[in-house]
Amino acid sequence: MEDYRQYLSDNADEAERRAAAQVMEGLAELRREVRVGEVAAERAALYRRLFWRRIFISIVALALVAGAAYLFFWNKETPVAPPPALQQQEQYPAPPAKNQTPPVEKTDDRKANEPIAGLRPGERLSNPRYPAPEGTMIRGDETADKARKALLDQLWYTDYPLTGVRTGQSFTKADESLKKRDFNVAYLELERLEGQMAKNDTLLYLKGYCLMEMGEGNEALTYFDRLQGRHADWEPQLQWYRGLAMLLADEREKALALFKQLEARSKHPYRRQAEKATGLLSK
Repeated sequence: MEDYRQYLSDNADEAERRAAAQVMEGLAELRREVRVGEVAAERAALYRRLFWRRIFISIVALALVAGAAYLFFWNKETPVAPPPALQQQEQYPAPPAKNQTPPVEKTDDRKANEPIAGLRPGERLSNPRYPAPEGTMIRGDETADKARKALLDQLWYTDYPLTGVRTGQSFTKADESLKKRDFNVAYLELERLEGQMAKNDTLLYLKGYCLMEMGEGNEALTYFDRLQGRHADWEPQLQWYRGLAMLLADEREKALALFKQLEARSKHPYRRQAEKATGLLSK
């Protein structure tokens, strides 16, 4: 190579020098292409290694997740058998100790919501669920009115829906208001219906009950009296409500006579309430 360069510098003419320069440039270009190819091959090999490494890592990660999920659900669904000692204890419970305190019975909420009438033998008569309404003043005697209110509060055993009464679709709005104890709204609805079905017994009973709960004893009695003896399944509760309406109307003696009749009937569902009323009215 040194002789070649010496020749070009000393003996070669201009044309030879240009030809030699072109050859040298071609050789340099060729070397650059070879180098670029080598670099490209190295990068391709690196990318292939990275690609397969990522594939491997992804497969390992998926396998770990699948294994964890399988262990989780398998342990959740597979019941764990209790130890033999516990199984034997469940099958053959030990007898209670002699001095062991008996468990406290849980109060049934449904029993608390049952009507007070129809008490079981030996069951204690509880206090009324709701207070009595404010009655009409007795000729302006505030003391007598307070005493009557206190008496009614002890005897106000009233329930709704009414025993034995089936309200149809026509009474839907009134029925909903009575269940909410919104007697003013219920009375307005019943007044509207009375123009369409004035002789309907269900309407008469609902309206009498509504008036009684509003403290209108005389008006309630006008409806209750029209229904006496017309419906056997209504009669026991209707009799008790007539007695309460009599007390609201300050007809104490009539109410006492009616309660004594109910008390004398051993199977009457309001016998215990009538017995309580007789005792309070006889003092």
